[in-house]
Amino acid sequence: MITFARSAIELECFVPAWEQLAREALEPNPFYEPWMLLPALEAFSAAQDLRVALVWRGERLAGLFPFQRIARYKGLPAAALAAWRHPHCLLCTPLVRAGSARYAVDALLDATGASVLEWSYLPAGEPFHRALAEALAARGRRPLVSRSYERPLLRKGAATVSGQLRRKIAKNERGLRKHGALTYLQLAPQDDIGRWIDDFLHLEARGWKGRQGGAMACAEANRTYFTRTVSAAFRRGRLAACGIDLDGRALARRFSFLGGGGAYAFKIAYDEAFAEFSPGVLVEHYNLAQVDADARIEWMDSFTDGPSLAVERMWPARRTLQTVAVGTGAWGGLAVAALPALRWLKRRVNIHA
Repeated sequence: MITFARSAIELECFVPAWEQLAREALEPNPFYEPWMLLPALEAFSAAQDLRVALVWRGERLAGLFPFQRIARYKGLPAAALAAWRHPHCLLCTPLVRAGSARYAVDALLDATGASVLEWSYLPAGEPFHRALAEALAARGRRPLVSRSYERPLLRKGAATVSGQLRRKIAKNERGLRKHGALTYLQLAPQDDIGRWIDDFLHLEARGWKGRQGGAMACAEANRTYFTRTVSAAFRRGRLAACGIDLDGRALARRFSFLGGGGAYAFKIAYDEAFAEFSPGVLVEHYNLAQVDADARIEWMDSFTDGPSLAVERMWPARRTLQTVAVGTGAWGGLAVAALPALRWLKRRVNIHA
């Protein structure tokens, strides 16, 4: 059976079953767990046609698929359900119960009421992606990949730091120590998480994101979402954070969320007044030791959507993320199949315009 929730208030009724699903999920995604998704929906889903698909197997929740409905997919007369996300979410893996993935996907394909399903930021070749491909193959269908990119992935004990980079880091540390005492910090259970949050918000707001209006502190929705999710992660033991102080003042702060034996790098900020000493690189380098020492973390996803030189040269592994579209019926299949030709035609028109 499949039901749909259209608001955070409706979803709150299912939190116990939802949390059990997250614990038993085939593939982790903390951004779709209640403590992260509910604050996100409250902050960012206004005026969107939200459709969170809940797949039930008996009385147990077998799958949770956050979508938003789009009346015309890519300009075509075909309704679509696209994975719901917000500006701070770069992972759209749905939560499906291990052992029930095929059941959940089949139920979704049979009962969506939309011609097209689309997932963005879906890890390629990983369990849900494989379950989706198997379900589609059984129906004689193939997904359309409209975007694919790689982002750095750090595995415990596998970081690569060149001798040249080590010397550069040592030089920058010496330069900073001329301005005061340099202290590396790691968030501990007894620490004041409110202070850590305030330090981050202040650092980010003073930098280029603040000047462009994109810092978390620049909009109340962003500030509230950041404060609620980081605080919730801390209470649940799902937060990894480190930083640097210079003469007792915050120089850099870095936060990651934990889930499924791994971690997702979330936000980093540093004092740009000391940019010549690369404090961002220093805190990223310090994070390597934190990952190696933390028994909860076997890998860390960089959670990036573009070049990130600070991590690319130290994190040798890569994770492929894709945008995948699926036709659920005859018309949806035709619409998805037509997209490559339509993109080609659009490029040709633009070239000759």
